[in-house]
Amino acid sequence: MNYDLVVCGVGGQGVLTMAGVIDHAIHEAGLHLKQSEVHGMAQRGGAVSAFVRISDQPVASDLIAQGMASMVLSVEPMEALRYLQLLRPDGWIVTDITPMINVDNYPALADLYRVLFSAPRLVALDAERLAKKAGSPKVQNTVVLGAAAMHLPLPPELLEDQLRRLFARKGERIVNANLSAFRMGDAASRFAADLVTAGVAAEVVARVVSRMAFEPHPVAPECAAAWCQRLLAPDAPELAQSLFEADEALSPGAVPLL
Repeated sequence: MNYDLVVCGVGGQGVLTMAGVIDHAIHEAGLHLKQSEVHGMAQRGGAVSAFVRISDQPVASDLIAQGMASMVLSVEPMEALRYLQLLRPDGWIVTDITPMINVDNYPALADLYRVLFSAPRLVALDAERLAKKAGSPKVQNTVVLGAAAMHLPLPPELLEDQLRRLFARKGERIVNANLSAFRMGDAASRFAADLVTAGVAAEVVARVVSRMAFEPHPVAPECAAAWCQRLLAPDAPELAQSLFEADEALSPGAVPLL
């Protein structure tokens, strides 16, 4: 088994914290890993990334070749696009849609989202909004980590255990905020997978899921089924675009009428 993971974002977003949680979970799972990091001008909002290579055999190199990454896991949408050339044809992108506009030539958001949302295997979510719902804006990265969990070659329980260990010294409130954030991200990813399995178009899935106000538990099966049916209707692309542009939190239980 080999699994190559790119973790990326901007300085201050907790990219290396995410990588560290994954690293410890890999060790607990009895797997091998190698990791490299690029910090850039992290303290001034520069790009930060980590390459994490996972295997059931010893890993020789910490570099990921072009077209070999199983996942790009990002806390910033433009940073996710930066690493697309490393992604396998069947690889996943998991990213927050919240931009960190730290350069003068940051692309227009409509153009950025059009390219990002065209990816066939994408979990796009508003991690900033979900982090606030979980109790702390600082757990944005944990929301994204939770959204990646179902696609990683690790039991999600090991990742939750590492979150408990990492934040235990900060108290129960911080631990619980991180666990809620992780589970909201996981709920988003599983809901997106339900829509994709039902045949909903990738761009529709991305626009709707990124506006969902998930709870820290999976969406009820009957709600997921109702959304699947609604988003297979002929007007689904227009509906998804209008919901995305409205920028309002959608309740999983409030399925728009036909």
